Amino acid sequence: MFLSPEEKLLALRKKYKITQGELVGEDITRVFLGMIEIGKRSLTEKTAKLLCKNFHKILQEKGIEDKISLTDLMKTKEEQAIEFLNNMLLSEINISNENLWIIEEALYELQPKEREEFCEKLYIRFKNRKRYSLSRSYLLKSFHGLRKIKGLKEKLLDMFFLCEKLQDPQGAVYIYRKFSSGLEKEKLNKEIEELKYCYAKALIDSKEYEEGMNLAKYLFKKTKNEDTIYKVRKLIARIYREEGNIEESIKEYTSLAKGKTPKEKCLAYREIIQIGIEEKNPDIIKKYYEKSKNNFSDDFQNDIEMLDILCTLAQGAKILGKSKEAKAYYMEALVIGKNLDNMENKRVNIIGELLEVIDKSDFYSVQSIEKEYLELLKVTHNYQPAIKFLEYYERFLPNELKNKFELFIK
Repeated sequence: MFLSPEEKLLALRKKYKITQGELVGEDITRVFLGMIEIGKRSLTEKTAKLLCKNFHKILQEKGIEDKISLTDLMKTKEEQAIEFLNNMLLSEINISNENLWIIEEALYELQPKEREEFCEKLYIRFKNRKRYSLSRSYLLKSFHGLRKIKGLKEKLLDMFFLCEKLQDPQGAVYIYRKFSSGLEKEKLNKEIEELKYCYAKALIDSKEYEEGMNLAKYLFKKTKNEDTIYKVRKLIARIYREEGNIEESIKEYTSLAKGKTPKEKCLAYREIIQIGIEEKNPDIIKKYYEKSKNNFSDDFQNDIEMLDILCTLAQGAKILGKSKEAKAYYMEALVIGKNLDNMENKRVNIIGELLEVIDKSDFYSVQSIEKEYLELLKVTHNYQPAIKFLEYYERFLPNELKNKFELFIK
């Protein structure tokens, strides 16, 4: 795509089917032109002016209105690459994965410092467009060959964000270990605490519990930030839980709830209910279901945390035989899930669980849920709830079974 002035000269001559003899005229020799075209001699601006003049004369004689710009002819590969990248970054065009080679070719023509700057701009562009894999790739490329990376803390925090979106905690751990030696030694501050917390979380996500626990305990001991203490204690409780130390995990989650807001209490109790479900312990479920229920409020912000609380309360209610409460929580979770991004699979799972607690009197609700599910089916292709719908109709409305079966297989 990017040609040297000498390569452009040859390409233009071939394009317009002009011989070397025609182009040189009386100004230069064919041998000299040939040496320029094969790269043995450089095209100077003086020679380029003469050739552009001859180009225009020949094109005019052929009735061709095209113009050969001296400025465009003399642009180096690097100048063309910089111009392309700047135009691309300013445009709203969404480059497809198949055309990424154009960016790579442009970057190849740049000097290391310029390449680093453009890689940084590219990672920000792709991150803003939620193309996280490409964003991470160009962020890493912006590190290449640098002894000291400008804004390393901020970039590593971005790297943890991107790796979490890509569900690649091992990648986050590897990248942090590789580049963290370049961090300046500083006392714990908000930014450093956040960086170490993200690393600890990535370690735990990667099941490297020993190092994760040591770092979490270090932060708990050293920080004076209440938000950091809260997040770190959640990590510690999670490690206990995943390592099978249920008693310590419940103790930690219970302690987390003390003195917190009702929603934070619900979130802590939610984790304990989940432990009860995993351990098949109805006593744990009953105790913390009631605690969570007593702290629950419809005034909580409708976000992913609220959705998780509702789903766990619904699961707990179902296990405890409180079908009416389970239905109410599941129905509310569906409403919230509909207003959150990328919740299609979650909503399908909620519908599947909801169908396990409905009865014949819920017919009108089932019709509404069925309509929502048919829309989700186009995206998720998850037919598990379809089977539960058919079981419902077989049990309560057998005359509708054939029609519903045909509806789900369309």
